[in-house]
Amino acid sequence: MLLPCKGRHEARTLNTAAGALTMTMYACSPKRGTMGVAYTDHPAGALAANHGRAQLDAARDALLRNIQGSVRSEEEIEIAGLPGRQIYAEGQAGAQATVLKARFVVSGSRLYQIAYVGIRDDLAMADIDMFLSSFELLR
Repeated sequence: MLLPCKGRHEARTLNTAAGALTMTMYACSPKRGTMGVAYTDHPAGALAANHGRAQLDAARDALLRNIQGSVRSEEEIEIAGLPGRQIYAEGQAGAQATVLKARFVVSGSRLYQIAYVGIRDDLAMADIDMFLSSFELLR
C-alpha cells in the first residue's frame, strides 16, 4: 500500500449484527483529505454468503454517511482474483464539497476497505487511483 505520507494506526470497535468487531485502520492525510486502508475480521463463514455482499453494502453505507454523500458510480471489480466493489461518491464535509473513492474486497473472513475522502479538486484523480491500485493482498 502506497501512502503518500506517514501513516497512523487506529483501531475502532464496530457494533454489527455479528456482534462487536474490531476495525484496524492505517491512514494519512495529505493536504485536506485522508487516504487509508482498513480491515475487519468477521466470524468464520460470515462473509461466505454472496461474497460478503451485505457487509460490503454496510461498509459503503457507513462511508457515505460520513460525508452525507450519494453514489455517483459503483461497479463490481476483482482484486487479486477476489470479488470486490469500487465506488465514487460526492457529498459534504461541513461547507466543503467532498469526494469519496473507495474499493472493498473480501478475502476469507476479512473485509478490506481502501479509501480516499477529501475536498473535491484537492488531489488529482490520477493520484487517488494510483493509491487505490497500490493495494495488494499477500498470500
